[in-house]
Amino acid sequence: MNRIGVWVFSMIVCVSARAVAQDAIVSMDDEPHYARVFSNQYCRAYTVDLGRLEQTKPVVHEHDWVRMTLGGTVETAWGGTLFSSKGFEDPEGYYISFNFPVDRLSLRNPHNDPYRELIVEIMQADQSRSRANDPSLAPFALKLGPGVDPHVSYVTNLTKTSVEIVHVQLLSGDSKEIRSNGVGALFVAMTDVELQRKLKDQEPKDLQLTKGDVKWLPGDASATFKNVGKEPARFVILDMK
Repeated sequence: MNRIGVWVFSMIVCVSARAVAQDAIVSMDDEPHYARVFSNQYCRAYTVDLGRLEQTKPVVHEHDWVRMTLGGTVETAWGGTLFSSKGFEDPEGYYISFNFPVDRLSLRNPHNDPYRELIVEIMQADQSRSRANDPSLAPFALKLGPGVDPHVSYVTNLTKTSVEIVHVQLLSGDSKEIRSNGVGALFVAMTDVELQRKLKDQEPKDLQLTKGDVKWLPGDASATFKNVGKEPARFVILDMK
């Protein structure tokens, strides 16, 4: 083989090796755009940040997971390399999705504006589909929206055997009682929130978080939440069962 042939062969090997390395499936903990922000025996939470035209390596989701958009829009490749976008734009994250395990998933930001989302993996597997006749469950529902009007106070929920997802918006001065039947709950701030949280027979306590922050609420998380800020407060409570 002449020198030119050797050089061409070497370049092909290098390019192929680089492509294989870039295409390797990794865990979320090993993907540089993912950052674990919370974990315990019930769940693990990650933020995902993508700048202009950035793309993640393919990751594996070994558990059921909940996806919440914190800003921007993104394209997703499910199980392969073909990217597609949602059929609607939801840059403010008014729609929360429940997802099953997937062997390969990549994200790509095709826009100039940055993209950010929060992912929560649920350690316990969902058994809702085997209990399709249970009226307390939503075995086939995978999306939770804001209800009829996203400009008013609301509470919507999506119930699985492993988690109840509660999506709440409170206008300034409004309050809602949120009941909990789980072992603890992960509170996710979808906007900056200035709340008072009142447990039964206790004095209210301040709960102030910035957009994207999470906080674990141990034990029975049933409480009345009041928005004491001037702006609407929107948050998600993942009640673990």
